[in-house]
This record gives sequence, C-alpha cells and structure tokens, in this order.
Amino acid sequence: MNAYQNMLTELLQLSENVLGQANAVSVDMKENEAGQLETLLSLYEQRQLVITELNSYIQETEFRWTDEDREVIRQLKTYEDMLQPLMNGLYQSFLTQINRVNQTKQASKKFGNTYQQPLTDGSFFDQRK
Repeated sequence: MNAYQNMLTELLQLSENVLGQANAVSVDMKENEAGQLETLLSLYEQRQLVITELNSYIQETEFRWTDEDREVIRQLKTYEDMLQPLMNGLYQSFLTQINRVNQTKQASKKFGNTYQQPLTDGSFFDQRK
C-alpha cells in the first residue's frame, strides 16, 4: 500500500469519527457534555492535516487514482453529504447563541447600576442611560 493510500484510509477513518461525533453533539448546546465540541474540533483539525498531506501527493504529475481509491472516495463523498447538514445545524445553533448573548449585553448596557448612584426620589430603581 502506498503512502497516499494509507492517508486516504486514514482520511476515511477520521471522516467516520467526525460523523459519529457530529451525530453525538446536540444542536441544543445545553445538552452537550463537556468536551464534546472540543473533540469534534480536534477531529476536524486532524482531518484537515491529512487532507493537506494528501493534496501534496495528488499534485504530482504521475499521480493516478486506482479503482480501490475511487471506491474510498465515493465513501468519503457519502460521509461528507451526511456531515454537511449536521454541521450547518451546529453552525446555526452557535450563531443563535452568540446573537442571544450579544442582545443580552446590549440590553444590560442600557440600564445603569442603580445602587452606584444615590437615589434622589426613590421612585425608579432602573435608570436608563
């Protein structure tokens, strides 16, 4: 087995692991266990390194895919098609969560800390800036 075939096999294994981890991660971030997203990110980074190395082999002028390689590539394409909607869902969930945090920050900036300033008439606790 050539070095690029070993990398292709490793890429297939990492893709299976990424798909399994992405299925385990919930879109509701509160339901995820500690470290699940970090594990997913780590697997993605490892996968990207293998893709970069594999790309250097593909750039060679005499490079040709074998029939076995094409079958592995078809399997990779299947994994990628299943993985894309999962990752889009996670991305949307992160985006929603970040927007919610930003809205909370903006709302809290609108009101001053009422206990820092002495109250003059006592009728309002929240003072808008």
